[in-house]
Amino acid sequence: MRERVEALGSSGTALVGGFLGLLGWAADAELRARAGSRPGADWSVLYAELPLTVLAGAVVALLAWWLPRRWGVRPSATGYAGRAVLVVVALAGFWLAVEGWYDGLPEPLPDRKP
Repeated sequence: MRERVEALGSSGTALVGGFLGLLGWAADAELRARAGSRPGADWSVLYAELPLTVLAGAVVALLAWWLPRRWGVRPSATGYAGRAVLVVVALAGFWLAVEGWYDGLPEPLPDRKP
């Protein structure tokens, strides 16, 4: 039974972390795609930033879930609650890091139509 709870917790944690990465990426994706000095869209926002942000969110969440297990915290109700709190804190830090990273990007140039 503990293995099932552990597997379900790990899978749910990875899904929540990936979804939070997706939300962090999508917040200003259109503005980031138009930012920079080149005319036209910057497609690296879609094919590079999206998978990396989603993957980073899942990895941060899974590391926060697995670290207490490596420290020797026994699987109990209080152990799972403590792990859940650690995951929430880690994902909040990840969200702030993503938002801070994307806030430092240049502003998009206005579109000029002939």
